[in-house]
Parts: sequence; structure tokens; C-alpha cells
Amino acid sequence: MKPNPALTAASAAALAVALTAAALLAGASAAAQEAEVEPAAVTWGVNPSSQDGPDGRAAFDYELDPGETLIDFVGVSNFGTAPITVDLYASDAYTTETGAFDLLPSTEDPVDAGSWVGFNESRVTIAPQTRLDVPFALTVPADATPGDHVGGIVAAVTETATDASGNEIQVERRVGARIHLRVTGELDPALVPESDEEAFHYTWNPAAPGDVSFEYAVANTGNVRLQGTLVARVSGPWGLLEREVTVAELPQILPGDRYEGEARLDGVWPLLYEHLELTVRPEAANEADAAAPLPSRSDETTLWAPPWTQAAVLALLTLAAWIWAKSRKRKRRKAIQPAPEPEPADDKEPAAA
Repeated sequence: MKPNPALTAASAAALAVALTAAALLAGASAAAQEAEVEPAAVTWGVNPSSQDGPDGRAAFDYELDPGETLIDFVGVSNFGTAPITVDLYASDAYTTETGAFDLLPSTEDPVDAGSWVGFNESRVTIAPQTRLDVPFALTVPADATPGDHVGGIVAAVTETATDASGNEIQVERRVGARIHLRVTGELDPALVPESDEEAFHYTWNPAAPGDVSFEYAVANTGNVRLQGTLVARVSGPWGLLEREVTVAELPQILPGDRYEGEARLDGVWPLLYEHLELTVRPEAANEADAAAPLPSRSDETTLWAPPWTQAAVLALLTLAAWIWAKSRKRKRRKAIQPAPEPEPADDKEPAAA
């Protein structure tokens, strides 16, 4: 660990990266989330480093064999005017419900990449306007599965704050840097879509189309982190009025995670039934994989969409036409009906009394 008496320009520039990482990796206890915490006076950053200082990396990117060990450094910078004490640890990453990157809370033990990282010193104190380059070891288990294992290294500061009721609580603030570790072996990139709760929605106007709503999920069933595009193709019988719509630009989805959402497709005519096909067009999240072709996968379903509104209007028009035709026919018959013949006069004289 090598202290630096002053922050370099590169370290200062790393603050922006650190603040971005803070937003991505921020986590706290439930009590902390309910607390009204005053803005902290301390500011610190975390970035990949070396024994001689930051080396320009945005994340800890590795490709290692099962059983391999490496030593690396994390730079922790104190940008404030007072000393700070930080806790250093690593944790596993996951994809949140909104598609964001996050790490497990400190109360939950990591079981993957985060558990493979160890520090000789897990708590360090950093002088004002100083950076410490802290070494750590990463050991890949001999039985680690091939593919991407994602985590992060965190520098956390625990502070005392006051909640809305005036009680003192402990709040953990975290800043971190990502770990992108690929274990060598056979890769299996796979994003699988599925839809549920499909429904057709009619409009009161028979001359206007309706829309189709559905819920969707995209699961990363492979061993490579992926992003991509989710598209929907909707059509009537025999592909009638087929159209394709982009449903979502997918965020990075980590292996074993899934991304969920809802969609509504406007301008769909009821054609007795609608064929809905969801297709994922994956893209590599790792630039090294960009050249490799990635397979698309689809999920298909059919939902009923009888043209009830149009049928009702057609029935009313048919009934009105029938009534009009029947009325005209009755009037025509009346117009051509012959006048009745007069009754013959009685020529006989009445009998005399």
C-alpha cells in the first residue's frame, strides 16, 4: 500500500467515475433508507489502480483460468478535508428490477466473484487529499464454471445519522468499482424472451384500431453478460397486417438474471386472432465478444381478437337496411294496389205496405 501526499490530476478525474459508481453501487439498510440523512461532508472515490497509482482502467477486467490467482490494487482517494476510515470488501453483482447494475448489500454474503476477493487490510484510514493504493488477491476456484462472473470492490463509510423520529442510526455509504471476470472455457450466450398476460383492447370507435398489451421477461440463461433489443411482431391470420415494433432496448443482463417489463402496441386491428412473436436480438456487453455472431431467440403466442365492435356495427347496419327495405316494399305495394270496385245498385222497388 503506497500513500500519495497529493491527489494527481488523474485521481481528481477519477472522482467523476467514482461518483457514477456510487450511484450504481449505492446500498444501505432498510433503516437507512427511511432516514432523513443530512448531506455528508466527506467525499471519496474508488478506481482500479496499480502499485504506482491509477492506470486508466474503468473497471477490473480479467480473464483467468480455474484455480488461477492474481494480485491487483484498488485506489481509494479522500477528496475531503478530514481523515476518513473506510471498510473495503467485495460483493456479487446483480441486475435490478429496473435493469440497473447493483451489488448485494453488506449484510448479505457473496457466493460468486465477490467471495473470491480478499484483502490483508479490510479497514483503512486515509488522510485528507490523499490516495491509498490497496492490494488485494483474487483466486478463482478450481471448480469455477466458465463464463462471466461479475462483482465489485466497495469502499464504505459508516456514519451516524438521525432519522425522522430523532433516533440515531448507522448509515453505510458505498462507492465502488466493477469486477468483470471471465473464467476460461466454453461460452454459451443466451437471452430468452417470454410473454404473459396478453390481451386485446377494443376502442369505442369501430373505424379505429385497438391495441395489444402484454408483460414480458428476458432471462439470461447462458454464462455471458449480454444486452440487446427486444422486438415484437404482431399480425392477423396468414400474416395479415403484419408489423414490427421495438419493445425495449435491453440493459446489460448478467448470467442468471432477468429483466421484466410491460408493453402496449397501438394500431392493431381485430382480425379474429392476433399472432404475437417476441424476439431478442442480443448484443455483446464485452467488447471482446463483439465480432462473434449471437443467436436470436423468440417466443410466440396467439390471442383472440374477434372484431366485436365492427361486427356490432355491421349487424346494426344490416338490420337498418332490412327495416328500410321492408318499409319501401310495403309502401310500393300500397302504391300499386288497385282501387276497390263499387258495389252493384239494388234495382228492385221496395214492397208496398
